Amino acid sequence: MAGGKKKKQQRGNKSRKNGSSGGKKPAPSLEDVLTQAESAMEMLDIDMAMQLFGYAAQVLRSRMHGTDAGNGNEQDKCTLANVLGKMGELKASCGDVEGARNEFLDAIELLGNQQETAEVMQGDVGECNIATAQNSESKAGLYLYLGQLSTGTEALTALRIGVSELQRTVSILDRLLASKDDEANGMDIDGELNSLNLKRFMVETKRQLCAAYCSIGELYLTDLCEEPDAENSCEAALKAAVEIDASAQTESRPFESEIGPSQPDALQTMANLRLSQSRVAEALDCIMQTYIRMKVGCEAMSGLVGLATEDKEGVQEAKARELLEVDAASTLPECGFRLQTAKIMLECTSLVDDGKNSIKEKCSESAIQVLGSLLAENDEVIEVWYLLGCAFMSCSPPNPDSARHYWENAIAMLTKAKEQMEHSGEDVTCELEVVQSQLEEVTKKLDEIGEAMETK
Repeated sequence: MAGGKKKKQQRGNKSRKNGSSGGKKPAPSLEDVLTQAESAMEMLDIDMAMQLFGYAAQVLRSRMHGTDAGNGNEQDKCTLANVLGKMGELKASCGDVEGARNEFLDAIELLGNQQETAEVMQGDVGECNIATAQNSESKAGLYLYLGQLSTGTEALTALRIGVSELQRTVSILDRLLASKDDEANGMDIDGELNSLNLKRFMVETKRQLCAAYCSIGELYLTDLCEEPDAENSCEAALKAAVEIDASAQTESRPFESEIGPSQPDALQTMANLRLSQSRVAEALDCIMQTYIRMKVGCEAMSGLVGLATEDKEGVQEAKARELLEVDAASTLPECGFRLQTAKIMLECTSLVDDGKNSIKEKCSESAIQVLGSLLAENDEVIEVWYLLGCAFMSCSPPNPDSARHYWENAIAMLTKAKEQMEHSGEDVTCELEVVQSQLEEVTKKLDEIGEAMETK
């Protein structure tokens, strides 16, 4: 009997043991959740990323309510602000503009919405440490996102606050780099701050500041073009952007392998402004400087579709150039930027005095290289085929045979698109009208080539 009881008791112990091991799994750490959320965001798994960031926000809010004010609470605030910023980005990418705006505003409130904007304007950067710089840089990013989601004066206000926060960040970093104390000379891979990391942070901040000034300039070229002082305000913003861009370009060289080269947004936007002012020579200079910054990559890509420029280099030089081209092609500006660059180039060639054929030829050839890089990436964009035809006709002398090739391809693609729309069963009246108009325009250009050939 006693033996039986002992056996039963052992079974009971085993059962309790199994029960404890098979119980509820411990909740994942916040760090693991945030890592998974970032990974889902990178993989464009929006739903999963939103769920994970939402869970992280819940945990952080719960922790903050249960913690007395202090360093831990402040760190949680910063982390929560970052999480809300990510959720805002995700909502914006899904078209939920109002939801995104609310997330960004909540994040800004967490980071502090004190009188810092006024202080920055007066040159007071407040407490000078890396945490303050990071806080300002984070707030700047949120305000710049708000600017992108807004229009008119509302967008301008958000962008200006973002600029002020970035200026504050630069001022703090300047002081830290100039200081001799342990904090400025300290940070290693364990989280301490060193001079190299500060310089990289400075470069990244200046790039953001340049982009923010460009956004202000573009706003004055579009939404706010009727404002009383629009031209002068645009000029001031873009001059600041060009100046900061030049500084960031020089300072970024040690870090280009990690963060890539500076993009020439400021020069392109300045070219746009100069065209609107009918200052064609200056516009041409700016847009050609823009092209120089991406020339190697564009030529490498355009060579893949048979549009390479003549190369008379020796074998060794060609091999060295090939390595350079691979790197340059991988860091080219995004497609929309290059397309706009080509359009500005073609507008410049149409306005340049016919007596300056060498300048026109150089600009036309550069436009062909830029468009060639786009064609190599995606040969299904009708506008690229159309613009290539225009670029060949803008050469001195024009190249009608090449132009015909690209325009005929554009017509074939437009005709196919029109047929698909007509058989889609949907109401695409407006889209059909656009396609029909484009077909007529390209057909007219082809007819003009034919007439010109017949008169020769």
